[in-house]
Formats: sequence, structure tokens, C-alpha cells
Amino acid sequence: MILKAFDHSAGEMPENIVVLADGTICATLLMAGTVWSSSGEPERVVSGPADAIVVGLASDSEGRLYAAVRSSTGTVAGIWRREAPRRWVRFAASETRAGLNGITFAEDGTLFAADSVNGEILCCPPGDDTLRLWLADEHLAPVSPDDPVSSTGVNGLKLWDGALWATNTAQGTVLRIGLDEGRPGEVKQIHTGIPADDFAFDSSGTLYLAVHPHDTVLRIAPDGVMTTLATQADGLDGPSAIAVIDDGLLVTSLGMLGSRHNPNIARLSLDVAAPALPRPRMPR
Repeated sequence: MILKAFDHSAGEMPENIVVLADGTICATLLMAGTVWSSSGEPERVVSGPADAIVVGLASDSEGRLYAAVRSSTGTVAGIWRREAPRRWVRFAASETRAGLNGITFAEDGTLFAADSVNGEILCCPPGDDTLRLWLADEHLAPVSPDDPVSSTGVNGLKLWDGALWATNTAQGTVLRIGLDEGRPGEVKQIHTGIPADDFAFDSSGTLYLAVHPHDTVLRIAPDGVMTTLATQADGLDGPSAIAVIDDGLLVTSLGMLGSRHNPNIARLSLDVAAPALPRPRMPR
């Protein structure tokens, strides 16, 4: 079921998605530079440069939204926070070279951000205002700059079961990165052959992956059994992110690869456990 269709020609390409505690659905619209909400009109995150694109999305324990913005302008690149309706402020700066992508919070309020271009994970501890290098590793790196898939390294990020999990789209891997008192531990390759974008866990440990190049959503149960849940036939067109809801999944499609250019948010009805989201403390 297509819950919401968007206009590809206007840059309305839903890249990431968050569902707030009150049920409001929010999604970044990549090239439009806005965040769409099911409860109101899209809000422009940055009023500045034309090259600013809005990528990752996350929320904190008080329901405030944070959006990752890529830009060549130093005063724009970084993580922006919604302080009030139509009022966004920069929460943490990043280098303009950073290819920001997925973002997530740890329970202590540390913000993690994927840099897909440089193959790095950045972090911003509570009380800081700058994204800094947390981990650079060959498992996070892109493969080549030749196309949107091979040039996208570490992509989605989520905290689950005491570790930071990540996808690497170019390498087709799902990674588990240990946390050692906030520092990176061992990087383990858990799944291969899956060029996923972003993903989500439910509280049973079941993993749901948006596989952009293949127009599919995959489910991997805790015992490793893999199931295809949805395909192009269900309206997927370059699925990029997933949110777990009480009775299924919400999936964003950018409509970026291929020729259909049908960006949307699809709703998949299926049995799921409760959403598994970190409950971060207020960063500041």
C-alpha cells in the first residue's frame, strides 16, 4: 500500500524516516532540502545554498528531530535540530567533505553519523558541537566513485544489543561494531551480498533492510533466516529506509535508480515485534 506519493521532479525523494511517539511520520526529502511530516507541511531545514541536501533523520527522547545536511558551505554542513515549527538550528558542524548519511543516537546522547563518501563513522558526544572521527575502517569504505552504489560506503546506522550496527552499500555488508565505553571495538561482518541502504530492528532482534539497488525489503530473523517481504510489485522504487510500526513497516523509496522515478512511502502490513529504538538522554 502506498501511504504517500511524492514528486520526483521537485526533488521530493524520501531518503530517511522516523515515527515519533505520537505517531507522526517524518521523512527527509533529499534534494528538496525539506523534512516532510504527516501532521503538517514540509519544512525547509536550511534556507541557504542550493547544494544542501537533507539525508539522515533521527529523534531524541523528547521527540525533537535531527537531520543530516550535506553541503559545500562550511556554515551549513552538519546536523540540524528542529527547535520549533519551521525553525531549525545547526546542532553539530561537520567538514564540508563529509558525505553524511544515516544518523542515530546512543542511549547516553552521543550522536553517530555515517560518512558514506569517506568510509567513516563520526560522532558528537553530549555537550559537543562538532562531528569528529570515531572510526575509519576498510569495512566502512566505498568501492569506487563510478556509480551511486559503489560510491556509497557506510550508510545506515542503528544501536542494537549493546553495539552499533551499520550497512555498507558498496560492499554489500551488514556490520556489527562493538562499543567499548563509547570507543569502537571489533568490527564484525555479519551478513554479505546485501547492498542495503538503511535498516531497522524490532525488539525481537529481527532485522529489516531496505535494499535500494534491488527494489526489495528483506527480513533477517535472529536465527539468520532471510525472507523477501516486498518488491517492485509492491510499489518499491529504490527503497532507502525503514521504520517499524505496531502492525508492520513503513518504507521510503527515493525513485533514484532506474527509470520509474516513483518516490513514495509504502506501508507493509505484517506481524512484527515492538519497535526497537534507543532512548537517548537529552544531548543538551
